[in-house]
Amino acid sequence: MPEFSNQYNATIDDKGRIVLPSTYKRGLGEGPEWTMVVELDPYEMCLNLYPISSWEKRIESITAKLNINNKEQSRFLDRFYQNFVKISVAENGRINIPNSFLKAKGLVKEVVFSGQGSRIRLWDAQEFNKAMLPDDDFKGLFEELLGSN
Repeated sequence: MPEFSNQYNATIDDKGRIVLPSTYKRGLGEGPEWTMVVELDPYEMCLNLYPISSWEKRIESITAKLNINNKEQSRFLDRFYQNFVKISVAENGRINIPNSFLKAKGLVKEVVFSGQGSRIRLWDAQEFNKAMLPDDDFKGLFEELLGSN
């Protein structure tokens, strides 16, 4: 399963296309991994991009926790399945994300790809800078969450 890290600046062209950083493209490997899933992040003003293998594991985990025959859970699943779309990655690394997804997260021109393990996050450049933890907050959380490990 691919592992993504670091951040890369990019630009969305006038047709809504964007080129995946070459490091991320190489991480996709060959074959079916050239299909990705774009998800509207439920918490942040960004999109989440998953290689198909990572997405399939995510879907398994989510659907295993829910009962499609429960009215509330079924309605949740209806909404959940409306918030992602499968896309292809062209040989040159170009991806075309639906305009409705770009618009929902305020992605217009200058963007940042940010690797987060099994997924890539796509942010508006200004929103990314606002959302990132300051160094001191990161150090404190690192100690709090991982310091005893």
